[in-house]
Amino acid sequence: YLGWGFAWPNNVRVLYNRASADPEGRPWSDRKRYVWWDEGAGRWTGLDTPDFPPTTAPSYQPPEGATGLEGLSGTQPFVMLAEGLGRLFVPKGLKDGPLPTHYEPFESPILNPLYSQQTSPTALDHPRGDNVYHDVADAQYPHVLTTYRLTEHHTAGAMSRWVPWLAELQPELFVELSPELARERGIENAGWATVVTPRGAIECKALVTRRIRPFQVNGRTVHQVGMPWHWGYRGVVTGDVVNALSALVGDPNVTIHESKAFMCDVRAGRRRTELAALYRDAATPLPRAGRRERQAAEANIDFGIELAAKAESLDELVVREPRYTLDQPEGVYHG
Repeated sequence: YLGWGFAWPNNVRVLYNRASADPEGRPWSDRKRYVWWDEGAGRWTGLDTPDFPPTTAPSYQPPEGATGLEGLSGTQPFVMLAEGLGRLFVPKGLKDGPLPTHYEPFESPILNPLYSQQTSPTALDHPRGDNVYHDVADAQYPHVLTTYRLTEHHTAGAMSRWVPWLAELQPELFVELSPELARERGIENAGWATVVTPRGAIECKALVTRRIRPFQVNGRTVHQVGMPWHWGYRGVVTGDVVNALSALVGDPNVTIHESKAFMCDVRAGRRRTELAALYRDAATPLPRAGRRERQAAEANIDFGIELAAKAESLDELVVREPRYTLDQPEGVYHG
């Protein structure tokens, strides 16, 4: 790693590299020595820029009332943490844990094989009409669906779909599936397929590949399919939105939703409307909302807050007409 072009600020290759030496400042291993205390020179030296106050000796003890780096002893290498020591978990603010464990996703083909708690008890669920969850091992949705990104596109594709060179390299939404599942469902490579979950159904092309193979789970075969999520209804190339399939389940700390693993069914052909009606509890798709529509909606909320602040009676709190319609041609910009 010493030859890496990357470096942290101050030209440090490895953060907290004071920890590569023992409390006395000697390398833990001569063969792997990295940063150490040079008693003669009175400073830290080695093969990397020391990520530690360069003249703070291993024997240094901070005086009472010392703060910042001066408040850390010579044996506390984790200089960006208040206590100067490594952590197994954060001391405050964490809403789950503190140590990692295994939970099944909200939608899973199996019961949790480790213990009786199936899913995270701290996950943020949003049960509502357009975000239906199904039970474990629901026969209507037997396949594991995972989502991912492609090199040729950027995040949700809103920027890269408009670039002809990138659009030409990856022009269409697809579902990646194994030859075994393709045979079982009568799906041909480059043919049309419909993917359905309790939230809705979308249409895409099929990519039949040995890259994805069936699993043997609890004595039965479980198929996995994969879908990139870079398409939408605008751009040089367009396609259905994969997040219309995913379940809204929030991480308890930062609320990022669990869009990387859920269950689905895959059928041959373009059958979005038919399958959405056929499968039980199929959600009603929400209307499409782009940047301008979202800005208008947010501006109307701000308008309502302004009225509420000025209102002198309950009647004045009723907003009978929005200030902005949802089809503003140039958008609405507000602060």
